[in-house]
Amino acid sequence: MIRPLAVAASAIVLLIGADRAASPRVTIDTGTLEGLDTAGVMVFRGIPYARPPVGPLRWRAPLPTRLWRGVRDAKQLGQNCIQHQPWPDIDPFKAGVSEDCLFLNVWTNSLDKRAARPVLVWIHGGGFWAGFGGEERHNGARLAKKGAVVVTLNYRLGPFGFLAHPAFVAESPYRAAGNYGLLDQIAALRWVQRNIGRFGGDPSRVTIFGESAGGMSVGSLIASPLAKGLFQRAILESGTGVSIGVAPRDTAQAIALKFAESLRVRGVGADAATRLRALNPDALLAASLKLGSPGEPRFFPTVDGWVLPHAVDSILAGGAANLVPVIAGTNRDEGDEWMGAPTRTFARLMSARGAPTYVYMFSRVGDDSANRARGAYHSAEITFVFGRPRPLQSSAGSTAYDSKVAEAMSDYWVAFATSGDPNGPPTAGKWPRWPRYEPATDALLEIGPEIAPRELVKRAVYDSLDAVARSRGRIRPPGGIPR
Repeated sequence: MIRPLAVAASAIVLLIGADRAASPRVTIDTGTLEGLDTAGVMVFRGIPYARPPVGPLRWRAPLPTRLWRGVRDAKQLGQNCIQHQPWPDIDPFKAGVSEDCLFLNVWTNSLDKRAARPVLVWIHGGGFWAGFGGEERHNGARLAKKGAVVVTLNYRLGPFGFLAHPAFVAESPYRAAGNYGLLDQIAALRWVQRNIGRFGGDPSRVTIFGESAGGMSVGSLIASPLAKGLFQRAILESGTGVSIGVAPRDTAQAIALKFAESLRVRGVGADAATRLRALNPDALLAASLKLGSPGEPRFFPTVDGWVLPHAVDSILAGGAANLVPVIAGTNRDEGDEWMGAPTRTFARLMSARGAPTYVYMFSRVGDDSANRARGAYHSAEITFVFGRPRPLQSSAGSTAYDSKVAEAMSDYWVAFATSGDPNGPPTAGKWPRWPRYEPATDALLEIGPEIAPRELVKRAVYDSLDAVARSRGRIRPPGGIPR
């Protein structure tokens, strides 16, 4: 069951009283917001960036937010998109879960429109079926203190975000279905272009960054013609959309038909679409959890011919990709086949197209025996990227160099957002120079006990995995690609 909401996040609160007059206010294109000043960093939470995708708007592209009167309270998180809780460190229920969930959050240290600071837009992970922008490990305050304006966002998940049913194809003017979560992300980036200047941000210096499904989303946005001009740099952490994270159209539609059948909705006509939209969201979530193996995500972005005209690797190899400077990397012990080798492929494809490309390998491991056994695991880098000197979860352990890793990663990310080069301020002269990626050397930056430029030590392993992938018809460019 969907848990009761802690707050009515979509309610508009008219704020009165002299004691509230000092709270920061911003007027955007849909109305005025009042946020919080937290130790010099202002945060505005629960900002609607699109109309609630409910009722007849379920499984449609997001529509613009309606205007509101008065002042909207932006001190609390908006509701999170409908999901269950597959991982104990992601609890979406405190703010409530709902289909009315298209909210974003902004951190800034100045509302001076003349400041024109770089913007970092975070796209959360969670397998496209869990997570939310307001997780505490995504708190943007530390990055804002370093001079960035930080945005985090919710987007539709699971069947609500990625159901590619043929009935929706038939009603779409683009003959496309299934990428509603990506369309939400694009709508949020359009919101940033219209409004981020009011928060002191520079809409011509927007960096999208994300981890796991968020990294796959970033790769998909690089490949999507609908995202053209909405960002100028991109960071992909442990996911790129190459090999994993994007489903072929036929596969996605077959899953959608199986899902609808489990709900006793048959056919591919308008009646099927109407019946699916009439179903209770709890029933849709419950049915989605019964598909596939336990713990396995069921719904992904889709090659739909519109949002994604082709697979990500095909577009990067020669299509109309959004060629911007990129950082791409993995954590050392995530897995070579599903993470390491595809990330190198992404780097090779982007660098071959002339995009400045930087690669990292994250090798920080907690000092205790349990963490030494599991190594630098998936998602371990997130809190350090956001500048937090200690992980939120005690299970991540600790090291004597944690604060150094947090300071360095957040510096590199802000420097990259500032200029498209991670070696500029605030990194210049403070941390080792990060080498630009070259396929001939597979140059990267290791971030761990030491922060230092390296050459990839698993080249032979990745080369072997690439050969297998080529035999299966996938794009895997060799090293030494001419520029």
